[in-house]
Amino acid sequence: MINMKNTRVVDLTWEINSRVTRLDGSIEEGTRDVYNMPWIVEETINERDGTMEHLVGGNRATIPEWPIGVVSGHMGSHIQLGVGHNDNWTCLPEGMLGLWEMPLSTYCGEAVVCNLDHLAGQPILPEHLSNVREGDIVLLGSAHSGGQQPTIVKETADWLAEEMKIKMLGVGVPGISWETATDAPEPNNSPTHRAMTGNNIPILYPLVNIDQLTQERVYVISFPLNVDPMEGTWVRAVAIEDVPSA
Repeated sequence: MINMKNTRVVDLTWEINSRVTRLDGSIEEGTRDVYNMPWIVEETINERDGTMEHLVGGNRATIPEWPIGVVSGHMGSHIQLGVGHNDNWTCLPEGMLGLWEMPLSTYCGEAVVCNLDHLAGQPILPEHLSNVREGDIVLLGSAHSGGQQPTIVKETADWLAEEMKIKMLGVGVPGISWETATDAPEPNNSPTHRAMTGNNIPILYPLVNIDQLTQERVYVISFPLNVDPMEGTWVRAVAIEDVPSA
């Protein structure tokens, strides 16, 4: 039996308040995720049993800046792999898998916490991640935002994926600039995306509270929904750290 008595659980997922369209047509605006994306739900009645439910998106829930109305699996804190997401890019390897094809053990395990406050506005290089071990889940965070965020460069993304063979990449946003060179011509675009998804390493983001972790090594749990072919799904990611007994 797992004993959680001497542990502390830290929520790594951003809180979002839904934009709700009520049954009477009134709207509660709610809040946005860190990418300014709305979480859209619509109040409805289940005709089978008369209970009230909240649909994700819906016919009455559209807003001008998000006219399709429905919610993507990439809104808020989520996890993603390449199949169905970026497998249309050129020069990606054979054998990429979907989230639903990976063993559950992929999404939980020992994680290393890398607080990079000292790298304001600088590239993150392998020598800055000397505490990373082969097979780790890697959590990257800093107190910075905007142009002062440390940046994952191609060299480091490749090193994490191919040499350290990390299990999963978890990124604090704001804090870390990781989606770089998105407008570069293929195959030089989005090197972190390519390095991770090309090696079947899930990317977990945007995360929060990495700075609240007090230990360098923690246990992370972040399971995606078991839905084929959702290439990205919402998660409730948590980190568990030991608390010394009194």
